[in-house]
Amino acid sequence: MRIAESAQTAGLPSGMPRHCVCYTPDQSYLFPTFVSAVQARRHTSRHLADIVIIAFGIDPVAAAVFAEACARADIRFMNRSEADIHGAPAMLARLFLAELLPEHYEYFLYVDGDTQVEASLDDLLTMHLPHGMFRAAADPMTFACDDTDRHGRGIAAHFASLGLSPSEARRYFNTGVIHAERQGWARIGAEAWKLFSGKAGSRFPDQDVLNLVGLPYCLPMSLAWNFPAYMYNARVASLIGPRIVHYMAQPKPWNGAFPPWNHGGWKAYGEVAARFPETAPYWRRNGRAKWVRYHLQQRYRRVTETFTWALSVKRERILAYERGLKQVESAQEPPDRARSQPVLAPSVGASF
Repeated sequence: MRIAESAQTAGLPSGMPRHCVCYTPDQSYLFPTFVSAVQARRHTSRHLADIVIIAFGIDPVAAAVFAEACARADIRFMNRSEADIHGAPAMLARLFLAELLPEHYEYFLYVDGDTQVEASLDDLLTMHLPHGMFRAAADPMTFACDDTDRHGRGIAAHFASLGLSPSEARRYFNTGVIHAERQGWARIGAEAWKLFSGKAGSRFPDQDVLNLVGLPYCLPMSLAWNFPAYMYNARVASLIGPRIVHYMAQPKPWNGAFPPWNHGGWKAYGEVAARFPETAPYWRRNGRAKWVRYHLQQRYRRVTETFTWALSVKRERILAYERGLKQVESAQEPPDRARSQPVLAPSVGASF
């Protein structure tokens, strides 16, 4: 493939790792992605995995700045355009990772840019991953879809509109962190892009199509590897031990020291900006009015999410999910293709 061939032109030394931790930001997410990548490099053994940033749609000045910073941080930087992913937006670049990454990587750990890596990734990268399979953590919606309130009914209706059965809906995964075997992902990504190209209007377009195509090949993964930041308010962090924290909603930690991450989540961006001052202009800040709004919003959410998550059945569902993972064999045979095929076609009521 043209993209894979172009990736080889840099000349790769022998003995490079078979694994990589990779990111696919556009320019708006370039700085926070770089912060996460620097953390990933700190928390990943060099003999085990490379750290790779594949950037899309960035200007030449930004490309030069981050190429230099990445070289100093022992991170591989690749600059691509949306034309390299069939005109898709950067949020869909994960579908094309089998094409984009240099060919010597057999496995990859994809990570969203709105994350922070807080502990070693080695345990995840060394887990056995059967051919054709990938790992992903349950999406937070799965812990609310059985609720009878308005929020729970809305989530259940969305899953039903995709054609997912109740049991499939409870296995719906979040695509912010994915540990995949490359050859299997090539097929999954291609089928997801084909499905996405023929549909429109989904609430979570990239995540929905990946679930419709990939659900039969997904092995469940602990929330430790994709921990939603607001679950700090669910009082489960001490039991789960987050390795990768995912800041799924607004505000983001680079916007300020807001609850529940406070100064601890915010300071990482200042530390990286001080270490790599040439990247600091790409740290997008908020004005005073938005800071005040976010501060009040997050204080309110801390109270409401404590009631709706920590003091409800959702917390027990989260912990039951984690307990169940300890009983699941790490190696599973890929499912029979004929039995999986019905999952690939959304129902007539699908909301794409």
